[in-house]
Amino acid sequence: MARYVNPRRRREDPVRWMVTRERFQLPDTEPPAAEPDVAVRDIVNDIFKSIDVRRQPALLDQIRETWRELAGPGATTHARPGYLDRQTLVIFVDSAVWLNELVRYERAGILTRLQQRFGAEAIKALRLQADPEDRRKVVSSDR
Repeated sequence: MARYVNPRRRREDPVRWMVTRERFQLPDTEPPAAEPDVAVRDIVNDIFKSIDVRRQPALLDQIRETWRELAGPGATTHARPGYLDRQTLVIFVDSAVWLNELVRYERAGILTRLQQRFGAEAIKALRLQADPEDRRKVVSSDR
């Protein structure tokens, strides 16, 4: 990781250090050594490399495109792929009944089909949860 050194950074003023030391009751007689500054760009690049953010959207798009054949016709109308969280695919389900049905009977089959299609290292687990966006039509009445 490249280090960035700010050329305008000044050494600690001794009088100011004495006041700070007295105010906060610090035991050191010398100010702490200044650490070199680090560019934010380098930190962000390291984070993105560690989570492999470029591969996840492409994988999620492929899952969405093939969702009908992976989940089956019954589950397709009530469940949808949500997002990837550390090799765990989160699936949103629109009702508690279907959530229970999928957890009990379909979870293992869906996971097996996903791993066969995209690899066992890409998706290691499934998590099913209630859909935060209720996609069912709400009927409003004018009374």
